[in-house]
Amino acid sequence: MDSFRNLAKSYIPPVVMVPIIQTILSLPYGMSRYVIGNLTAPAKSQWSWITMVKQSTWKGAWIGPSMSDCTDNEAELLQRIKSADLIIYKAHGGAFRLGHCLMYMDVFITWIELLKTKYNINALILSIDYSLAPEYQYPVPVIECVGAYHYLIDTLQIPGSKIILSGDSAGGALCLETLIRVYAPDMLENLDAPRTNFAAELPAGMLLVSPLVSADTHTWLWEYKEDLITQSLATQVFKEYLNMPEATNHEDLHLLKLARIRSGYNRFAPKNLLCYVGKREVMRDVILTLAESARSDGSTNVQVRQENFEHNWYFIRELVGYRDKHILDHCDAEFVDFAARCLKEASIEVFVEPSSCITPDKVL
Repeated sequence: MDSFRNLAKSYIPPVVMVPIIQTILSLPYGMSRYVIGNLTAPAKSQWSWITMVKQSTWKGAWIGPSMSDCTDNEAELLQRIKSADLIIYKAHGGAFRLGHCLMYMDVFITWIELLKTKYNINALILSIDYSLAPEYQYPVPVIECVGAYHYLIDTLQIPGSKIILSGDSAGGALCLETLIRVYAPDMLENLDAPRTNFAAELPAGMLLVSPLVSADTHTWLWEYKEDLITQSLATQVFKEYLNMPEATNHEDLHLLKLARIRSGYNRFAPKNLLCYVGKREVMRDVILTLAESARSDGSTNVQVRQENFEHNWYFIRELVGYRDKHILDHCDAEFVDFAARCLKEASIEVFVEPSSCITPDKVL
């Protein structure tokens, strides 16, 4: 299977991969999960980087060098977590109906190795394996993501200055709503509500890749017929996850409100935001509108990168042709630089005990 995946990634051009992925996404959820699960399972050599975890309200995986040594060794796991300079909190994409917490291992390992070699930053990734629709509809996956984040900041007492979130597609929506529920939960009922949780620091930064920020598909750019997101898939996703259009009280579907936030991002969002979007994706404009709102708000440093690819091109690397692979390499380096800068700024601006904070000279 490893050799087949490598063959597919290396030799099948994007013009062929796009309709293949569209077809897989349109399958009944059981079949779709099976195919995606097999195509994105970790390679044998990558299992040494992984230890699976399960708490009472969520499950996922810790990813880092030799993390398999921590399996069934909680003391060693906690020591590795406490000694890390950076925790990347990851919520994967997959239209809320498929995907898993280990589906981007190539990217995860690249990040960790680059952070170490370029900045001597010891990073771990906590990737959340949230429950999927239609068996588990909204808000179950969000509640699980909130539980995992509270585990970091409350149970483990990891300061926000050491945390960077990453969410792609559906995972972007989960990251945004998780932060709202943790830091400014009253916004769920009133978008003008203030932040109420000051006991926990805001995270140092966030990477959003083609984030889902609106369910108003009338504003999407359906002229991009080659995007992974089709009208039929969007209808299916919102029915399975949000029970639309049957849901009677849309005010309880808070995903619908994310694109309506126009100010006050510092109530829940980190100071630094990096956003990757495809020029040929149907959600492009609504994503750019959200990014511009955050930038205009004045409290968030927003860095947007657009490339001439489809939805979630950064993580679904089969969408990027061989001649353009240098773009992915550049983006890997860009994210690592972004993460190092976020850590440096957060460690200077927020006073925490030296034992729980990365020192500024560590990332110089």
